[in-house]
Amino acid sequence: MASLDTGRLETGFFASDAWTWWQAKRLRYNLMLAGSGWAAYFVAVGLNYGFGHPVWRDWRGGLGMTIFLGTVWLVIMGFANVAFLLGPAVEGWVKPPDVARYRRTAWAMGLWGSAVVPFIFPLVQFALLIAKS
Repeated sequence: MASLDTGRLETGFFASDAWTWWQAKRLRYNLMLAGSGWAAYFVAVGLNYGFGHPVWRDWRGGLGMTIFLGTVWLVIMGFANVAFLLGPAVEGWVKPPDVARYRRTAWAMGLWGSAVVPFIFPLVQFALLIAKS
């Protein structure tokens, strides 16, 4: 089937309809990743202070660590955005009979799965803090 706006075939790797739908969700995905990264960072810092293990000696250490971890998180978000391309790619490969349902389900699984990943760090840190206590 040919696309009305570009005249190209829609049987390729990324059909324009799928690409448009997934790209419309990308900003929300990135905002969720950024928010979950910040939340996990604050949970980790709070856990350390809660267990009596201050993370920084002064504000300079806090600022430096925050900038460093923020930069690392941006790189990880870049990789997550590459993985985000699996949504339209799998849709093109599988060609699900109910495209709307596939998109909703795949989107929700990817979004919430990605939002949980940053909390692995505070979870491991929590286990280590309990083991030290």
